[in-house]
Amino acid sequence: MRVAKTGFLPVVSMFVFAGCHHSISFQEIGYPIQQDMHAKSLAVILDAETLEKTVSIRSFMAGIAHRWDAKPGLMLKQIADVEFPQMFEEYSVNGSPGEEIAGNGPLVLEMTVPEYKFEDCKATVTVRAIGYRKEDEILLDETYVREGPSQGAKMYHAGAFGMKSAVRQSSFDAFRGIFAMLREDLSEVLEK
Repeated sequence: MRVAKTGFLPVVSMFVFAGCHHSISFQEIGYPIQQDMHAKSLAVILDAETLEKTVSIRSFMAGIAHRWDAKPGLMLKQIADVEFPQMFEEYSVNGSPGEEIAGNGPLVLEMTVPEYKFEDCKATVTVRAIGYRKEDEILLDETYVREGPSQGAKMYHAGAFGMKSAVRQSSFDAFRGIFAMLREDLSEVLEK
């Protein structure tokens, strides 16, 4: 039996490029932090661009036909929603500096994710935090960079099924490392 040469390439292409799309953020996270509660208000500003940020990832090891869309801005908000209520009596999230901010003279913290990448089986996350009181000078302006642990074994053994978990776990560890540094800096600012 002879197969026509023109029919083979489209069939192969269909299998190579007909991969799945996977959206990645954290799922129902919660953990305790070792931090004293501050009797203060914190208003976090996460703009729409940050919240909607999407970084597409492809991997030969896990299946090049698949695409994983990491949502680092949403991940940032999810970690903030776990950490900051354990650190501040009042915590709110706003979409822009111009919005009315609740609380009595709160600390305002503008947060962005200038860079996010997943390469060499691990996530590298960059978060910029600018802290100030409503009409005061800047109290904090730091850029934090943290690399999550490699998830190569998970990607190698589980392929496309393990990739989502690998991106999520490495990103989670990187964000937690950033927030550990941020908590120290915020505590110093609050003591002034």
